[in-house]
Amino acid sequence: MIDRPVGELLKGKSGPNLLSVAATATVMEAVALMDEKSLGSVLVRDASGAMAGIFTERDLMRRVVRQGRDPKTTPMSAVMSPDVRHMPPTESMVEVLRVMIEHGYRHMLIADGGKPVGVVSIRDLMNAMVAIGVWKAS
Repeated sequence: MIDRPVGELLKGKSGPNLLSVAATATVMEAVALMDEKSLGSVLVRDASGAMAGIFTERDLMRRVVRQGRDPKTTPMSAVMSPDVRHMPPTESMVEVLRVMIEHGYRHMLIADGGKPVGVVSIRDLMNAMVAIGVWKAS
């Protein structure tokens, strides 16, 4: 069961799997969208629409709050995480989780042939593993 493809997890998620903002959007705009949709991350797209990075709750804390930046004027391009690592939807949930733990990621972009299809959080993976019985309450 734990070797199920992560793409199956995306299909079963309620709500949007993939939201994005322009690199010129402000932190305030991105955070409002994240809050409205109850997400911990949004993808960031450049002027051509190509993926430029990801913005997460961790980025908000480290690159905005801690550095004293104004969320109303700071653009995503200044605080996003560029060069987003991604994995294919055919990869097993356990392998995605392993990579996330190994590299300290809380969110992983799932892309098919380089095209983003969704984002999974470490919480999504943990919930799925509990649901399929990998961990049981004692």
